[in-house]
Amino acid sequence: MKRILLSAIIFIFTCTNSFAQLAAGDIAFLGMQTDSPDAFAFVTLTNIPGNTSIAFTDNGWNGTALFTNENTATWTAPAGGVAQGTVIVIRHDTTATSTSIVLGPGTVQGALSGLSNSGDQILAYTGTAMSPSFIAAISTNLFLETCNTTSGGTNNNNTCLPQPLVEGINAIAIPGESVEADNIFLDFNEFSGSADDIRAFIMNSENWTYDDDLAIAGFDAWPDWTFSFETVDPSTVTFQSGFLSLDEGAPASTVFLNFSPATSGSQSLQITLSGNTTPADFSSLPQFEGNDILLSIPSGTTTFSFSLTAIADVLAEGTETGTLTISSASPGLVIGEENSLNLEVNDPIGQSFVSFTSSTINTNEGAGAVTVTIGIAPAASADGSFSILITENELSSADYTTTPSAVGGIITANFLAGATEFSFDINLIDDSEVEGNESLILTLDEFSAGFSAGQFGSAVFNVSDNDGVVIVSNLYINEVMASNTNTITDENGEFDDWIEIYNGAASSQDLAGLYITDEISNSTKYQFPTGDNNTIIPAGGFKLVWADNSPAQGALHTNFAISAAGEYVGLYNTTGELIDSITVPALGPNQSYGRIEELNNNWITFLSGTTTPNASNASSSIKGLSQIAGSVFPSPAADYFSIQLNDQLSNLNIHIFDVQGNLVHAGNSGSHSVIQINCSSWANGFYLVRLGNGNARAYHKIVVAH
Repeated sequence: MKRILLSAIIFIFTCTNSFAQLAAGDIAFLGMQTDSPDAFAFVTLTNIPGNTSIAFTDNGWNGTALFTNENTATWTAPAGGVAQGTVIVIRHDTTATSTSIVLGPGTVQGALSGLSNSGDQILAYTGTAMSPSFIAAISTNLFLETCNTTSGGTNNNNTCLPQPLVEGINAIAIPGESVEADNIFLDFNEFSGSADDIRAFIMNSENWTYDDDLAIAGFDAWPDWTFSFETVDPSTVTFQSGFLSLDEGAPASTVFLNFSPATSGSQSLQITLSGNTTPADFSSLPQFEGNDILLSIPSGTTTFSFSLTAIADVLAEGTETGTLTISSASPGLVIGEENSLNLEVNDPIGQSFVSFTSSTINTNEGAGAVTVTIGIAPAASADGSFSILITENELSSADYTTTPSAVGGIITANFLAGATEFSFDINLIDDSEVEGNESLILTLDEFSAGFSAGQFGSAVFNVSDNDGVVIVSNLYINEVMASNTNTITDENGEFDDWIEIYNGAASSQDLAGLYITDEISNSTKYQFPTGDNNTIIPAGGFKLVWADNSPAQGALHTNFAISAAGEYVGLYNTTGELIDSITVPALGPNQSYGRIEELNNNWITFLSGTTTPNASNASSSIKGLSQIAGSVFPSPAADYFSIQLNDQLSNLNIHIFDVQGNLVHAGNSGSHSVIQINCSSWANGFYLVRLGNGNARAYHKIVVAH
């Protein structure tokens, strides 16, 4: 009997607004047989929630997608879930059939019926083949250092590794003397300790046996692997200090958290801001999500930090206060007594900030004299000065003058002690020339002692033309995809971000001369060229605009791309007046954000595989439910908590699961917009609230603490 003794781990299940995805390394392969009948084995290194599906394929990875010429078997956990340390073997019942049997819990659909005894691999993933999240890999051959992109749509008997898989960390390759072996297995049978250490032992190829002979390395030679996981006391998390003083405009400060003992396994916690300050007063890394900062804590952490900066504004506010509180944590953490950090935010002593009131000033050619105001806060404690630099962006000196006059494109602002603002005029000249949008860039500079730039140190002064205005109506931004990895290609075969424009008019309309942008402060970022029939949208039709930062590729290719973290998208007419706009939320690969259907102002997230480029959104059979996200409160909850829903929705199914994946509550919202849940008999810990309507899902987390 071979045995190793290792240290300990605790099971962690975290969730935000979706089921917690299995991470790379949450399962590990133990054996693989390519001589018929084919077989493979894996162990769960974390608790697997009920009904979780894991796909196993011998298709290789080409660097951007899976090949499609081979097979996939999908294992699904039973409703009650699968405990950490469970061994599951999947093999064919006979060499003559392509069905599989499971030795262990769960069921399987499909089969890996053609594993090659000339070397082959199995990649394990959750999600779909079009959008996989890889969690483990095994190969009886060497992994390729460079991906195979020239095989004509098929893969060979070895593959490169897709991210986040790394050989020796969460992927194992066992080459024999001839650079491949038909059959391989982990040649130890009894394990105890932590998941991290057990995983490291499994990933060491020296602990494996491999041979072409079934009697030596085939299924019948595999040991009865057994695993036990010792539990450890959770780590206590506290703030290192209970007080932090910040000055507006000062460099970022660092907030430290202590963990004792060191964290076991990856953890997560939530920091919540309360008091007179709001997230708008700060810049943080990670950024605030609502009133919360969500932190992911690596295994083995004893000290963790994040940054916090008080943003300089032009308001004389005196001293403001706030509190950061550790409001919830994953089960591997205990919130200690020092769970709050009191904040003091000060206007800078002896320092005034100078700022435009906005980053964008919009006007039109016929406006005459436009007054631009610059705030000074706190009020100037002494006489001072600064400069306003004027940079012309199509708007030329023939189109305007300034009061006071600009010398060499610079206005010098002088003011007395006690001043709270400075203003000047831009005098627009109304002509009859059709010019489209024009602008100036205004920048504050050359401050005297005691003064510096505030929140808006520069501003764009946009001037729309009032001559020959082209009237455009019934054009709508209909759907946006910010991370297109395999949904649809442009005319060059490239997977680019895209923006779908819908023409709701009874006649065709032309995008020529219109503007589209991803910056609210720059409405003229990309202008559709004239004289190209590709910009014409038929009545009731759709047009995909490729946000690929490659305008040289054609009229429908913009000079910007869309951030998957969320971004503004606006469509403007020839004079810079807004036609339609939307702020796109953070999106995953091949997800889109669109109207429920054309001309409907309700926007939702379409899941991967349900997006509708160049087609009606109403044709999607499965829609995300971001519009019913609502809220769950309070958290932590003692005896009751409430679910707040959108008043326009009804008959939503409500299912609540514990961290083991066990269903603890099932119900229906009926016509109610607020549902109260009795949790007085539930154990302390994290729970997942799932709201559903047909095949659509929305998720929330709730912490119960009596």
